[in-house]
Amino acid sequence: MHQRISRRTGKQATATLSTLAAALLTCAVPDAHAGSTIELGADTTLDYTFTLSYGLGMRTRAPSGNLLTPANINGDDGDRNFAKNKLIENQVSLLGEVNLKHDDWGVFVRASTFYDQAYHRPNYNDAPGTVNQSGQYNNFTSDARYWSGGHTTLLAAYAYNTFKIGATSLNVKVGDQVVAWGESLFFPNIAGAQGPADATKSYVAGAQVKDILLPVPQISTQWQITPNFSLLGYYQFSFQQNRLTAPGTYWSYSDVVGPGAQFIIGPGGMIIPRGADDKPSARNQWGIGARVRVFGDTELGVYHLHYNDMNPSVVTSFYPVLQYRQTYFNNIKLTGASFSTQVGPVNVAGEASYRQGAAVLVNTTTGAQATRANVTQLNLSGIYSIGPSFLANSQSLVGEITYVHAGGISAVDGSTTLANSRNALALELAWTLSYKNVFNGWDLDVPLTYTHDLAGTSPLAGALGSLTGQGDHRVTAGVTFTRLSNLSLSLVYAKFLGSPNPVTRPLADRDYVLATATYHF
Repeated sequence: MHQRISRRTGKQATATLSTLAAALLTCAVPDAHAGSTIELGADTTLDYTFTLSYGLGMRTRAPSGNLLTPANINGDDGDRNFAKNKLIENQVSLLGEVNLKHDDWGVFVRASTFYDQAYHRPNYNDAPGTVNQSGQYNNFTSDARYWSGGHTTLLAAYAYNTFKIGATSLNVKVGDQVVAWGESLFFPNIAGAQGPADATKSYVAGAQVKDILLPVPQISTQWQITPNFSLLGYYQFSFQQNRLTAPGTYWSYSDVVGPGAQFIIGPGGMIIPRGADDKPSARNQWGIGARVRVFGDTELGVYHLHYNDMNPSVVTSFYPVLQYRQTYFNNIKLTGASFSTQVGPVNVAGEASYRQGAAVLVNTTTGAQATRANVTQLNLSGIYSIGPSFLANSQSLVGEITYVHAGGISAVDGSTTLANSRNALALELAWTLSYKNVFNGWDLDVPLTYTHDLAGTSPLAGALGSLTGQGDHRVTAGVTFTRLSNLSLSLVYAKFLGSPNPVTRPLADRDYVLATATYHF
């Protein structure tokens, strides 16, 4: 997800490939089975599982001079803070899930905690005059250390039950949970309007929409009227904004928006401080929908949502004091539809949405300002599984293309000229080759991904996932060794293509290599 904007000394250890490999080898552990079930009697069970991970990553490309110019003084901290061949991640994390169930009643809790040493030491920024923070210029802010350096997060905590109503069944969940409708894979569409997302996770190679969504306190229902027809609904109890990257962190390309942002550096070094955020009411955040299986493997869905924008817009005020603040548009309506079917060996799915009153940026004489528009988004995806061949024991091909269009733009100071494009088109492809028992009980996956903003810069923030603008395209290649579905060791390299540009390709110099060890128990 993208933000919408008017546009102690010391040395870190140098990470080398040998260091990465050594870190993985030290994580090798004995065989075990992931998760367990405890029988508590009287139709009561407790299921639990835990996942322990360690990741070590380094930057493989030097910061580009194209992004370190005076014109980009409010977007360069994240670039300057990390040097080539230095650590961008040194993280240990733990994810736990517990499901307590009695008959049709249950309580589900998921939580995670992590610590990343890369954010608890001085960084490599050597330009104190460009830093958008108070205090030591080459230290991360407290917000950066918290959000990227280590904290504990509750990812789900809800009670649920399935009630029998005649020949029908009504499933109800109450508490912190994720509700995601539609068929989007890589590019948020309908699901992107149903709750906040964690922008920091969207930059992980091959990240899907389901991987980045965050919970909201709400009640959700699914009423199964017949085996082929169901009604859906939810109502949210609070407003939660998207979790943007904190200024100065590796994936940050705005120094003025996000957790811990402090001020804008204006002409002549003038400081424009950040004021209090203007958040919308928690009321009127709801959705209704219906799904029907019309025949065989074909399912259709229709939806209507009422939500508040979870991406901030920046507003600058001059009276009574000069300051800027983050504000969020409210009362946005979305009407959408989805389908999923089987075409030969390929699962084909898609969705369409029409948003009324969504936030976009228009150019004015005083700079880009946020206004409302009507935005259409179309997604089309396919999943193709291939059996044994000369290339691999099995393969999977996954692809999605999305199109975004803005119209009905409300004028600001007489202008309806968009700061970004009216139309945008993007593509993501993922190809995984799998090999069984390559040695001593270890399976091997080789994941390859390609992501490209084919045309235009999306008028709707976050609609193209982590893509930043026209011409942004990336490739990743990796290997993952897995033993007994418990232990996995992976290495991935990400390459950003195209020349860096502070407007449309501000991340094009962030190539990296990341090694990860994961153990389920």
